[in-house]
Amino acid sequence: MLEQVSYLYYYRNMSQQEIARYLHLSKMNVSRLLQKAKDAGIVHTTITLPFEIDKRLASNLEKKYGLQQATVVKTDGSMTSNELNEFLGKVAAFYFTTSFPNNITYGMGVGETIGKLVAHIPPIYTEKVHVIQLMGGVSAVSEGNPFSIIQSMCEKLGAEGNYLSSYALVKDETLRNNTFVNLEENGFLDLWRNCDEVYLGIGSIKSENYFLDTLIHDEGAKAAKDSGIVGDLLGHCFDKNGEFLQTAIEKKLVSIPIDLLASIKKRVAIAGGKEKIEAIAGALKTGLITHLLTDDKTASNILHLT
Repeated sequence: MLEQVSYLYYYRNMSQQEIARYLHLSKMNVSRLLQKAKDAGIVHTTITLPFEIDKRLASNLEKKYGLQQATVVKTDGSMTSNELNEFLGKVAAFYFTTSFPNNITYGMGVGETIGKLVAHIPPIYTEKVHVIQLMGGVSAVSEGNPFSIIQSMCEKLGAEGNYLSSYALVKDETLRNNTFVNLEENGFLDLWRNCDEVYLGIGSIKSENYFLDTLIHDEGAKAAKDSGIVGDLLGHCFDKNGEFLQTAIEKKLVSIPIDLLASIKKRVAIAGGKEKIEAIAGALKTGLITHLLTDDKTASNILHLT
């Protein structure tokens, strides 16, 4: 009976109502038989995804860097940097949408890839979702601007949200310290502490449009770049060994502090491309990344770094 019902439903495309009438069963019995067929392994469900995962590279990344999960998508190697960011954003949006986000506070980073993630999330119904900005904004209007990311994310999820009403870099260290005093008094630091998941890009000093270059135009910028920086996480700069550096940038940076970021349970980084290989490896060595989404070419190169 299990095989008969399954064959009629999946191969003859008969509805459950038609099968019930044909076999003199109730529609409820047909539904139960179809479920039993799945449970017994008679019916196997296969979904062809619009991308392919390299499980071997993912497993090797997890072992080498102690990641909770790595997702490595296969590419043909012909994508430009912009095309790869678009592709990774689509894959990230697929996994995000199928995770049924409810009763979660999300912290959102900055950058093109995170902007692409949000752009490709369809409007979905959620309950009790809150979205928090993790880093101050920039003046340029773009898909990767944190203000744009928060607004779009809230609209897509029907969520509540909070902007961080400050630029990413302020005038001096005194203003930065005063900003954090205000954030503490206004309860914004508590919002960061209550985040369940964060989504981050990884900045690379080798990127053509590295966002720190657009924010800093003084001698401190050159000094910072000459101090061994390979990349940043939310503006916190690190070297190739994963050590965070106390630079002129850090003293003026308005972004979630490293210790608060480290206390959040799930920290997802989305990044790929040849110009980011060293930066991604350095970011993984910081220990701040728990989940990584990247492409196979980048993953292979990272694994071959010493």
